[in-house]
Amino acid sequence: MPWEHRSEPLAPSHVFAGRMLRQILLVAAIVGLALAMGTTGYLLVSKGTENLDLVDSFLEASMLLSGAGPLYTERTSSDALKLFSSIYALFGTLVVVSSVGILASPIVHRVLHRLHLERGRNG
Repeated sequence: MPWEHRSEPLAPSHVFAGRMLRQILLVAAIVGLALAMGTTGYLLVSKGTENLDLVDSFLEASMLLSGAGPLYTERTSSDALKLFSSIYALFGTLVVVSSVGILASPIVHRVLHRLHLERGRNG
């Protein structure tokens, strides 16, 4: 759905709320997919060495995705698990930064649009 052009009037509050809801749902889907990928990755990579179960794999993935850091990946972990944790941590950082941008975009657009409209009236 396209947003209003700078020459158009500011969208009503209900349209803005709908945009925010869509962005929230999009971010929730992205984070859910990233968590599923991380959980699956930890389950597969830890097979045979650390043998993380589903809950521990989910915990490890969610801790890395939230920025809190790994719980199980230590010096005694396998190299494969360390590599996966490193790659997933970098991926998680991109997910978080992208999510912030996605959530902020309707707000930034609305503020800039309002400033442009006010500037047009005064100048």
